[in-house]
Parts: sequence; structure tokens; C-alpha cells
Amino acid sequence: MLSVREHRSMEEASRSLLAFVLEPRNWVHLDGLSENPSGRPGSNPSYQRRVGTLRICVSVDVGPKLETFLRIGFRGPGLTPSKAADHLESFLKERIPLMPNSEWQVEVDPKSWIHFMRPYLASRLDA
Repeated sequence: MLSVREHRSMEEASRSLLAFVLEPRNWVHLDGLSENPSGRPGSNPSYQRRVGTLRICVSVDVGPKLETFLRIGFRGPGLTPSKAADHLESFLKERIPLMPNSEWQVEVDPKSWIHFMRPYLASRLDA
């Protein structure tokens, strides 16, 4: 079992976790995960927080063509995509407020994580 830091509020978890994952040195390079499975955000407690029974996992993923995506996942008892969307809004409120008509991809994985994903940068990175 991972030792995940626990916070009293969503705002506190957001400040701590977003400060960490938005630093470019902590971005997750997807093409390197096959050689380093422990670097996966789901396996690394640095990318996760807890607020009560709710687990939160956040990363900025960098794809093979240097495209970047912000991924925010929630997992908890009885969690639905609608309730997870409310958590997403609360989680992002201080740092990246949701705008009307902002588009997020939503996915529920086999482990019952509800992931929200959207491009992080408007264009891909140039190397």
C-alpha cells in the first residue's frame, strides 16, 4: 500500500499537489514509463493526495510527440463522474479555475479511478 499524504481540505491538497506536478522537472514522460514503471503517477505517492476517503492523482503527461496533458484522477467510495466533476472544480478553483465550455476528456478505468484530461499547453513542446 502506498503511503499517500493526507490533507484536511481539497484546497490544501490542491495547493500541495499542483505546486509539485506543474513544475516541469516533475512532468511524466510517457515513452519512458515502460523502463521505469515506478515512475507512473498511480504507483508514486508524490503524485497523489488524500482528503478523507477521496484519493487524488495528478500529473502533467508528456507524450512521444511532446504534446502535454494535465491529468487529474479521483477515486473514492460511491464516486460518480458527476461528483468527480464537482471535485475537479473544487480542486482547480484556486489555481486553474474552470471556464464555461472548457472541454475535458473523462475516463473511468478498471480500478474505478475517474480521470479528467485536457491539453496543458496550447501547442506541443519544441525540443
